Amino acid sequence: MDKNYYVNILKARLSPVRYMHTQNVVETAMKMGEKLGINEEMMEKLWLAALLHDFAKDLSGQELLKIAGAHNLIIYKAEEVQPDLLHGPVGAFLCRRDLQIADEEILRAIHFHTTGHERMTLLEKLVFLADLIEPSRNYAGVDELRKICEDDLDKGLLLAFDSTLQYVLRKKMLIHPLTVQARNAHLLSMGGMEH
Repeated sequence: MDKNYYVNILKARLSPVRYMHTQNVVETAMKMGEKLGINEEMMEKLWLAALLHDFAKDLSGQELLKIAGAHNLIIYKAEEVQPDLLHGPVGAFLCRRDLQIADEEILRAIHFHTTGHERMTLLEKLVFLADLIEPSRNYAGVDELRKICEDDLDKGLLLAFDSTLQYVLRKKMLIHPLTVQARNAHLLSMGGMEH
């Protein structure tokens, strides 16, 4: 894989701030992957998925809706009303079409990095969490989330879902159904609710 090829595309495509965030997500994801001892092939996939996760993030809401509408990517009302939720699905679509990325696991990690979904792979979990805890992220609870992710990825993922849902509720935004399903499935997979 020619890493410079993808890096140069991203540099040209994203704003400097977004590109810096992307670099941070890559570094964070790689550290997490190394700590877990994942194999070299998976590390390469993780690197590319983390690098390309925000491929469509700098598109306007109108552009996201136009591309998503033209290619039947809008599945939920929340995506229509809050088009930023489409930057994952549109990003995955554009990476497949424009960069000829065919690896489904990489594309799914890009597609679901904002919402999560019920049966997330390790790769998807790592990109999802690295996006939330990279060093330039600064929001209430991020330090706690970083600490928990250090010790226990699954507990970190549950806290990330809970925090995302609380944020969306506070902002009076629509909740994406995939995030609710992802959170519930993950909670059950961890042994269910505390009694």
